[in-house]
Amino acid sequence: MVASNLTVETCIAFCSTGNFIFSGVEFGEECYCDSTIQIPGSKTPTTDCNMACAGDADEICGASGRLSIFASGAPSPTLVPAPTTGWAYQGCLTDSTANRTLPVPINVPIGVTAETCTAACQAAGAFTHAGLEDGRECWCGNTPNPIAQHVSDDDCRAVCSANHAEYCGNANRVAVYAFSANGTAPPPQTCAGDIDNFTMLATFNNPPIGGPSQVTIRAVLVELVPNTFWTILSVRVALSWPRGRP
Repeated sequence: MVASNLTVETCIAFCSTGNFIFSGVEFGEECYCDSTIQIPGSKTPTTDCNMACAGDADEICGASGRLSIFASGAPSPTLVPAPTTGWAYQGCLTDSTANRTLPVPINVPIGVTAETCTAACQAAGAFTHAGLEDGRECWCGNTPNPIAQHVSDDDCRAVCSANHAEYCGNANRVAVYAFSANGTAPPPQTCAGDIDNFTMLATFNNPPIGGPSQVTIRAVLVELVPNTFWTILSVRVALSWPRGRP
């Protein structure tokens, strides 16, 4: 926020409406909010902040390239190590739209946190991995994409929009959690490479007149958005069957 009448108090009030932990004033008339001190920000001598606030000449509002920062006193955010029973933090991994670390996006209406995302992934399909990204995204899968790289936890410092006491990954960085019954990470899952052919069949409770008692079910793979797939089961039926046709 930029205001020609900025004071320390108006900046703090503005940031408080968004439940941010920190408010910062800069260059006399600029106000910034966050719930974490972003890297590589670092402390400098107090005398570096020497510009009067535009709305009150008796107050200091940072300087050029310098922020006067005020804290609400709320706890600083953390990467939650074990959000719910059985889930454990695995690290901060790279991600991209072309090669998703975890393939399935999940909508969490109540807001994304470590607790809500892991619960949503478990409920959506018993997924063993959940990932938080960019402060508001939840992704699920059963094993991370092998091309994803582990990076420093400092890369996953975007505050969860639904809970400023937690970190939720970052842009192109996903904080990954894994589930197992004993609370440790499960082993990597692989697909079996040699499975006999099989046919899925649907059996009618009330077969159509003159028709078969079973019909073949076909699996159709559909990509509605890039890198996100759904399997749809398709079957062709009729209320009655023409005579003479199997």
